[in-house]
Amino acid sequence: MFAALRASSSSHVRAFSSTARAALKMPLRPHAETPAPVDLLSKIGRNADKKLAEKVPDWKALTELYFKGTKPMSDAGMTPRERRYVMWALERYSHGDAPSTFIRPPKPPKKIRGWGPRVQHGKRVK
Repeated sequence: MFAALRASSSSHVRAFSSTARAALKMPLRPHAETPAPVDLLSKIGRNADKKLAEKVPDWKALTELYFKGTKPMSDAGMTPRERRYVMWALERYSHGDAPSTFIRPPKPPKKIRGWGPRVQHGKRVK
């Protein structure tokens, strides 16, 4: 009984393996809004066009950067928050979404210091 169970379970592939996720990544192609990769990076924002422009002269180089992950971006001097946003935006773009549908402005800095109900409107509340 256990031998049959063991034989049937060994033929299954793990659903959350990294190779399956890498296979889902599709190459980046030009879009009507972004004919060049530098246009896409400038629409994404977060200093991507300034820091990655020399690394991605064409779509093939941008696709390779997207497949490699965040290591080349950290070498270019991007912060972790910028890298996460750029990778998220490239993933949405690779699935065929137009940049105007998913690009959003960066989060503004906090105006009032504090963690929550103890500090309200800049004054300490007991």
